[in-house]
Amino acid sequence: MSANDPKQDDNTAGRALAVNDGAVANARRAGRFAASFLSRLPGADIAQEQLRKAEKALFATLKERMERAAEDEPPAGEGQAAGSSAGATRTRKPKVERTYMLPLPQPPSRMFADLLQQAVDQTKPQAYDYLFAAILRELVPDEARIISFLSDGARHAVIQLHSGTLLGSAQSRTLVMENVNAVAKNAGASLHESGHYYIGRLRRLGLIEFGPEDPQLLVQYQLIENSSEMRQTIASIESKPRQRARITRETLRLSVTGQQLWRACGGASVQPKLAAPGK
Repeated sequence: MSANDPKQDDNTAGRALAVNDGAVANARRAGRFAASFLSRLPGADIAQEQLRKAEKALFATLKERMERAAEDEPPAGEGQAAGSSAGATRTRKPKVERTYMLPLPQPPSRMFADLLQQAVDQTKPQAYDYLFAAILRELVPDEARIISFLSDGARHAVIQLHSGTLLGSAQSRTLVMENVNAVAKNAGASLHESGHYYIGRLRRLGLIEFGPEDPQLLVQYQLIENSSEMRQTIASIESKPRQRARITRETLRLSVTGQQLWRACGGASVQPKLAAPGK
């Protein structure tokens, strides 16, 4: 089949239209999913209105692209007529790559002004809803499981491991292992080996708080310090000249904000039956 075969051109055009039709269908499905999700969040009316505007702009862009693609295709029979003429040559339009920018639903200044207006109009319960909705969008499932585990308000052991010289000050020490704990494992988190990372994220979100060492948690501290990973790390630190491992014992528990979030989400009434990780 030659490069100027009209059948090949028709097939190409058909594929292009099929791709565009698929893009429209995908965009509509994404729009329906987003609308369903946004309807459950605070400020749903405003968010859905912005979604409709963005969807309308997207469909307009897709329509323009399909119309331009149709204009670039030669009329039916043109390729055949050109091929039957002796010495006739067919000049094709050069392919042009186009970049389309979707307009923002609203300019940033308008979005900020809307937030300020909502701040004036909202009630205190609505303000909490906005805050908690923003926090929940930051969480992963394992972190929700940890919050559920900590919801009884109990303290748990957490350890920071530093390396430093024998006579060095605290400021000269290097953090080697951070937020080492057994909370994620005891909570049944799927990635319990990432417990130190989860605890760090929850602390940055203000959902948990740290406190000083609690002598009543001695067994928890000893279990953490005698873990194979901790012992290997301590041995590696102290194998270097004049270096010593420095262990700092602390406690962690759900913060006031974390407790408020837990109650706002329904507390124990929404807690599912937690199966073992991986099941």
